Amino acid sequence: MLENRLPSTFVPGRNILFLTFAACVAYRRGLKHIVGGMCETDFSGYPDCRDDTIKSLQASLNLGMEARFVLHTPLMWIDKSQSWDLARQLGGPALVNLIVEHTHTCYQGDRSQRHDWGFGCGTCPACLLRRDGFLQYKARETTGDPSA
Repeated sequence: MLENRLPSTFVPGRNILFLTFAACVAYRRGLKHIVGGMCETDFSGYPDCRDDTIKSLQASLNLGMEARFVLHTPLMWIDKSQSWDLARQLGGPALVNLIVEHTHTCYQGDRSQRHDWGFGCGTCPACLLRRDGFLQYKARETTGDPSA
């Protein structure tokens, strides 16, 4: 934990920078919709994952570029297990498998250890969130019980 009470894994302005770059590309290509994967339900205290930050950034990008971008954050109010559910709804087992095999959220960037839920160290806060969400998702899938 840093002095300002943010986790030591906080990268200042990371999502602001990513979304600004995306807006620059979108502007050049005539696109209006930009999608980000941040969520406030398990955001670990990162201020650039908050809904208020994204809304403010959308307004700033639109003013600064004289554009009408819409920043979409479909994961904003769902937890990790619901994110796995959404992946299955959108793309079935193939999308879930793609996420397991080709993405990771590990703060250590560890791709040497493969778990049922994907690659990662297995002990950092991001890995624990992903693991727990995946286990809840699999429990619901296995039992058919939406409350599992």
